Amino acid sequence: MTETPINISALEPLYLPWDEPNSHRVRAEKADQPAQVLKGRRPSTITIAQQLRQSVSEWRQNDYPGASDTSRELLLHWFGRDHRITTPNGESVPFSYYFCQREAIESLIYLMEVRQLTSLSAVTAEFGGASAELAAVGINPEEDIWSRYAFKVATGAGKTKIMSLTIVWSYFHAQRESDSPMAKH
Repeated sequence: MTETPINISALEPLYLPWDEPNSHRVRAEKADQPAQVLKGRRPSTITIAQQLRQSVSEWRQNDYPGASDTSRELLLHWFGRDHRITTPNGESVPFSYYFCQREAIESLIYLMEVRQLTSLSAVTAEFGGASAELAAVGINPEEDIWSRYAFKVATGAGKTKIMSLTIVWSYFHAQRESDSPMAKH
């Protein structure tokens, strides 16, 4: 039995988990060559995801225009300052949220508060691009009356943390913003 050599360099991360993705790997043209590293984030094949990523990125770079004071305060608290946590053995270490966690909560706030898109059909119409009509064909209007959002995040990337950020944002938004549609209980 021949052993397949493992290219250890292919296992090395290209960026830190809290950094915005700035490069990605693609398969080599020939099987015996290493993967190529390309600059830029790996594009999504899902048009809505690609369009939304771009809009949220621009919104972030412009310091969250249209966000309420509560949302802006929370986003800056979570992602604009240094944090430290204490380990079980009492050591104080730096803590940073992962970029995917940041992008998830930013996307939710952007869709719900800034763009006020609360249905799948509205999100599809806004971010579906040229194929928006085709993408909307499978949306049942009776099921689309309730807001539902989902975060597609890799295993171990912190979905529970994203949900905690969502709960905190929703709670403080309901308490501090007079026109908040969030539940107060």
